Amino acid sequence: MGEVSRRDFLKGLIGGLLVGAALGFGGGYVSAPAKEVTKTVTETKTVTVGEGAPITVTPAVEKIKVGYIYVGPIGDYGWTYAHNAGREYVQKVFGDKIETVYVESVPEAQAGPAIESLIDQGAKIIFTTSFGFMDPTLEKAKKYPDIWFWHCSGYKRWENMGTYFAELYQPYYVNGIVAGAISKTLKFGYVAAYPIPEVVRHINSWVLGIWEGLYHRYRRGELSVDDLKKMEVHVKWLYSWYDPAAAADAARTLVHQFNADVLAFTEDSPAVLQVAEEFQAQGRRVWSYSHYSNMRDYGPNAHLMGQLVDWGKMYEYILAYHLAGIPRSMDLWWLMGDGADTIEGWRKGLGAAYYWAPEWGDMRTELKNKGVPDWAIDLIISKTDLMKQKYWDPWNGGFWAEVFRTLTDKEGIVDQEGNVRLKPGEVADHDLLWSIDWFVYGIVEPVPKG
Repeated sequence: MGEVSRRDFLKGLIGGLLVGAALGFGGGYVSAPAKEVTKTVTETKTVTVGEGAPITVTPAVEKIKVGYIYVGPIGDYGWTYAHNAGREYVQKVFGDKIETVYVESVPEAQAGPAIESLIDQGAKIIFTTSFGFMDPTLEKAKKYPDIWFWHCSGYKRWENMGTYFAELYQPYYVNGIVAGAISKTLKFGYVAAYPIPEVVRHINSWVLGIWEGLYHRYRRGELSVDDLKKMEVHVKWLYSWYDPAAAADAARTLVHQFNADVLAFTEDSPAVLQVAEEFQAQGRRVWSYSHYSNMRDYGPNAHLMGQLVDWGKMYEYILAYHLAGIPRSMDLWWLMGDGADTIEGWRKGLGAAYYWAPEWGDMRTELKNKGVPDWAIDLIISKTDLMKQKYWDPWNGGFWAEVFRTLTDKEGIVDQEGNVRLKPGEVADHDLLWSIDWFVYGIVEPVPKG
């Protein structure tokens, strides 16, 4: 295959194209159009249209109005900020072919009226960007068959409704490796929004990464088995996506009450990172991350890396189909490497989900300056390459056999109650990760039920 960049792919798609020639751009998980889907069925493949035969399409000639509904304010510096950056990106890329509008700070119970307001403004494609918007989006998709709907992070589709998500569990895993490598107290804290599978999945993946970092220290003779068994992860729930004051209070509690020295979070502000920076200023080494967008300036001394998303790449990909006149209902679930430019090599580009922003400088230099050892940085780089090329995934029971045998006398991925959830030879599939409601070994508090 010749060198084909993501931009070249999209130009071809809009102009009348052979989609199957764009090997590697879509990647991820993509499923075909269907009637209502109550359980997502996915497969790993490149996106094709037809049976590999060239297609002549008629691109859209009229400007398309594209609407976005956000659960938080666009200035939250987290989830909504990142989605809005994606909106601004596609407006710039597609220019006068589209017009974008948005409604921000929409409570999930008010999603229906917000959708209606965008329809009244003439929106023909509507993106709803919160899990709680799922059912209202489906309802409107059935009511307005001539309008296209795209729901972020959900699993229900319709003939004119697709789903999409830039999945972060792999970046969380990498972030966990750094946490395990740098922690002195072996106590960790997580400030969490809601106990839904997305958040539980991310917490678990972060903790698995911590275990890999700690286990490498054990094998290097830096820690004993008794040290490993003293490791604890504590979770504080906010029951809000955006509450900077509550997030800051939770972060301080995790440090003061449990002696946590690395803090991760699912909350759409830099509050947790700011708290870590406060402790750094007091001479106490507490570390944290960026979440969804670059937050480093809010805690430059406490900042390690992040869980970052370029939603613009997904919006560009989806809208290209509409502008080409061939919209289709898809379930897009992009992992690290998905959305990467093929001109940089097979899945070698940054992709839609990543953990290190180019503007942060050289990763090795920056992390070493904060005390992260070379072996941990080497491990991150090697695991990143394997995950981006889909050769390895952290949700692999066999990989954890030795680690959890050392800790629990059981092999595979073990939950906090001592049950083996993934045996050697088993790998978590999309459906398990999409519905997960249990915590891995090492987390103290249970997942809230009900």
